[in-house]
Amino acid sequence: MKDRNLTEITQKLNFTVVKRSISLKLIIAIMLSLIVSSPVSAFINSLIKQYIHGNYGVYINALISLLVTTVVILLFVRLIIIKPLNLVEEAMHTASEGDLTVTIRHNSKDEIGRLSSSFNVMINNLIELINKANHTVLKINDYSDQLSLISEENSKAIDHISSSIQKVASGAEGQAQNSIDLVYSAKEISKRMDQSASSIQTVANTSISANSKANAGNDSVNKTIYQMREIQDSVKKTSDVIHSLNIKSNKIEEIVGMITQIADQTNLLALNASIEAARAGEHGKGFAVVAEEVRKLAEQSGSATESIREIIREIQTVTNDAVESMNQGRKIVEKGMELVDHTGYSFSDISKYIEEISRQSQEVSTVVKEVNQRSLNMAKMIEEAASVTEQNSGNIQTITASTEEQSASMEEIASSISELNDMSDDLKGYLDSFKIVADTN
Repeated sequence: MKDRNLTEITQKLNFTVVKRSISLKLIIAIMLSLIVSSPVSAFINSLIKQYIHGNYGVYINALISLLVTTVVILLFVRLIIIKPLNLVEEAMHTASEGDLTVTIRHNSKDEIGRLSSSFNVMINNLIELINKANHTVLKINDYSDQLSLISEENSKAIDHISSSIQKVASGAEGQAQNSIDLVYSAKEISKRMDQSASSIQTVANTSISANSKANAGNDSVNKTIYQMREIQDSVKKTSDVIHSLNIKSNKIEEIVGMITQIADQTNLLALNASIEAARAGEHGKGFAVVAEEVRKLAEQSGSATESIREIIREIQTVTNDAVESMNQGRKIVEKGMELVDHTGYSFSDISKYIEEISRQSQEVSTVVKEVNQRSLNMAKMIEEAASVTEQNSGNIQTITASTEEQSASMEEIASSISELNDMSDDLKGYLDSFKIVADTN
C-alpha cells in the first residue's frame, strides 16, 4: 500500500513538471510571437494611417495584428511542441505494429526529449528481451532435438535389449538340453583327439621329406637365375652393338648425302664446261669431250650413291627392327628374371613354411593331448552350467518386465518433448512477428 501511494505521488509530480514545462514553452512561444509580430504590426499600422483614417483603421490594425500574432504563435507551437510529438506518435505507431527498428532522434532535454529517450530505451530493452527469448527458444529447440534423439536411441536400445533378452530367454530353455549334448560331444572329441595326434605325427614326418625336396628345387632355381642373368648380359651387349651399328649407318648416310651433293655440283660444272667449249668452237672440242666424260661420271656417281642410300636405308630398317626386337627380348628376359626370382623366393618361403609346419605339428600334438584332458574337464563344467542356466531363465523374465516398463516411460518422455517443441515453435513464431535489428552477438 505504501509503494502504491509513493507511485501515485511520483506520477502527480511528474505531471506537474510536464505541465509547467509545456506552459513555459507556450509563454516563450507567445513572447517570441509578440517580438516577431511587433515590427510587422508597426509596419501595417503605418500603411493603414496613410490610407485609412478614424476608428476603422484602428480596428483593421488590431485585427491584422491579432492574426499575425496568432499565426506566429501557431508556427512556434508547431515547431517546438507539435512536430516532436508527431515524431513520437509515429514512432509509437510503428512500434505498435511490431517494427522495433524505429528510433526517435530528438536531442532536446525537455519532456519530449526525455520521452523520446525513454521510448528508445524501452525499444532497446524490448529488442534485448526478444533476442534473449530467441536465443532461449533456439537453445530449447536444440535441447529438445537432443532429448528427442536420445529418447529415440534409448527406445531403440530398450527394444533391442528386450528383443535380445527374449531371444536369450528362449535360448536358455534349450541350452540345458544342449549342455547334455555337449557333454556327449566332448567325450567324442576326446576320442578323436587321440586319432588326431597320430595323424599329426604323420604330417610332421611328411613335412620333413617335403622340406628336403623344396631345398633341392630352390637350388635348381638358383642355377636358373644365374643362367638367366648371363642371357640378360648377352642380350644387353647385342643390343648395344646393334645400336652402335645404327649410329654408324646414320653417319654413312650423311657421307653419302655429301657425295651426292658433290656429284650434283660436278654435273653442274661439266654442263657449264660443255657450254663454254661450244662457245670456243673448234678449239674447245677436246675440252667438250672431257666435260662430257666428267658429266657421265657424275651421273654414275649420283646413281651409285642413290643405290648406296637405298641399301643403307634397308640396313637402318633392319637395324631398327633388330633394336626393337632386342628391346622386347630384353624386357622378356627381365620379366623372366623377375619370375625366376619370384619362384626362388617362393621356394624359399615354401621351405620356411614346411619347417614351420613341422615345428607346429609337434606343438599341435602336445596341445591335442592337453585338449583331450581339458575336454573331459569341460564336460563336467557344462553339467554345472546347465543348472545355472535354469536359474538365469527366471532372472531374464524379471528383466524383460522391467525393460517393458522402461520403454513405456521413454514413450511418455518423447510425448512431453514433442509438446515442448510445439510450444517453442509457437513462441518463436510470435517473436518472429517483431521486426528488430539483427543481433551481432
